[in-house]
Amino acid sequence: MDNEPMLRLWDDNPSLFDLLGFDAVVDPIVAAVGAPNIDPLAIGVHSPWGGGKSTVLNLLGARLEADPSYIVIRTDPWQYDNHDDVRGDLIVEVLDQLAERFDGEATIKGRIKDLVKRLSWARIGLTLGKGALTMQWQVDELIEAFTPRGRTDDRSMAGFKDQFATLVDGLPGVERVIVIVDDLDRCLPPAVMATLESIKLFLAVPKMAFVIAADQEMVRDSIAASLGESNRSGAFAVRYLEKIIQLPVTLPRLAPGDAEAYIGLLLAVSEGADEDALEALAKHCAARRNEGLVPLLGNLAALEWKPDEGSLALAAQLAQGLSADRLANPRQIKRFLNAFGVRSIVTRSRKVDIEPAVLMKMLLLEDLHRSSFETLAGASVPERSALLGAWEKWALDPQSADGAAPAGVHANTRHWAACPPALAEKDLTRYLDLAASLLNVRTGEQASDDVIRLVTDLLGDNTPVREAALSELAQLPESEQRAAMEFTFRQGRSLTDVDVLFEMTIKWADRTQDLVDLVAVAAEEMLGRLGPGVPAGMGGSPLRARYERVIQRLATEPGIEAMVRTAARMELESAVGNQ
Repeated sequence: MDNEPMLRLWDDNPSLFDLLGFDAVVDPIVAAVGAPNIDPLAIGVHSPWGGGKSTVLNLLGARLEADPSYIVIRTDPWQYDNHDDVRGDLIVEVLDQLAERFDGEATIKGRIKDLVKRLSWARIGLTLGKGALTMQWQVDELIEAFTPRGRTDDRSMAGFKDQFATLVDGLPGVERVIVIVDDLDRCLPPAVMATLESIKLFLAVPKMAFVIAADQEMVRDSIAASLGESNRSGAFAVRYLEKIIQLPVTLPRLAPGDAEAYIGLLLAVSEGADEDALEALAKHCAARRNEGLVPLLGNLAALEWKPDEGSLALAAQLAQGLSADRLANPRQIKRFLNAFGVRSIVTRSRKVDIEPAVLMKMLLLEDLHRSSFETLAGASVPERSALLGAWEKWALDPQSADGAAPAGVHANTRHWAACPPALAEKDLTRYLDLAASLLNVRTGEQASDDVIRLVTDLLGDNTPVREAALSELAQLPESEQRAAMEFTFRQGRSLTDVDVLFEMTIKWADRTQDLVDLVAVAAEEMLGRLGPGVPAGMGGSPLRARYERVIQRLATEPGIEAMVRTAARMELESAVGNQ
């Protein structure tokens, strides 16, 4: 349907554009690849999970492939099918891509064929080693298969590295062969070791360069795990990795300004920015970053397409919320925006009216500070506003100690509470109840003890007591009145006779006019239970026009008692006569 809200989700795929200011990382890697003083060269691109390593490799690959003197080979050990010989898989991938590049060169193809033959014999040996006892082999054949071979034997890996060096040195017009290795930190420890061994023992020859993207700590742990538990395995893992990687490059954590621009660019895509518009926005951010200007997505007037101001405001707000927290990396930002998109759809479908900025702030509370969210959700409805007010006052006061936070609120929520928008004056009742149900979190009572007492009096038999309760209820803050009236209708639905319920709530809405929608909706839900006093009360209200639909339905729909229908028709006729 045309009016259905659209859900835009972001995947984990690396970006083809520099949305994160990674040119500062890519430039020195390109320079290092071209430097002749370290040959062969191994570069490690390090960052935690989701830090943008694959995006850097994409950007780096595009830069290097533009140089005709470079051959760029991309590989992902995590995706190898033959997990019994990961080392061989990497070597085969390098050889295959070289063969494809020099398909018409007979000499090069012949050298590659000889190298593949050596590798094939090594794989046969691996297979024999695993299955010799279950296969029908003659003893002399087994002896032949496992006889050690010298460097000149074309069935041995002993001479592979020298032969590979000859191949690479003879590649015409090639200054560097660059192997880009991604997702190494996703591999199991044996595959990590096999990949590093294939690089160090067989492929690290002059004119070769390797760019290995991985979480450095996870790779070290994999090396240590492959060595078995010992006091020296950790230290050996560090030295082993340092011996292979000559140039470690650590990706920076996103600064607030870069996070804001990244979020703004992602939201621009959800608004319909095409590739040209996105590239123009990314270049605009890069230019302002180089000039030290903030925000990076500021001064967009000269661009043909620019994102909506609301999206930019959301990006700034989310960046403020993330700046001191664990979400400030690209993948986690995407995941948060996905959660925001899903929650937006849910709130609309449940008819929960909440501003995008407020929704985003509440999601940050749920995601980053769950225990403090549970404190807010668990407070009674009338207490929530006061709790948020005290929370924000504490957060905004630089003199307040961490220990002075409201009870049940963690001190690390100070930054969250101080960020806009302020929530103390917002009616979050319906949203909090919805969010708590989705998270399986306990919610507080809908009314305080005082409100419960007043509602009980309001629905009682004593008229003076009812009127006194009404006066007290009408003096509450409007958000508390709304919650109290919702509670009143929940209690009143169980009554056999609902005439008193509607008599008093109609009077209540006359005093606080923004509550009239609650009365009208409840009346339509209980249409068949209404007595003749209800249309009369609605007809005599100064807000009669807001009840017109209810009176019309009581006068015309089947199933309505005759006395109620008559009373409603009289009200309609009276209204016509007074016109």
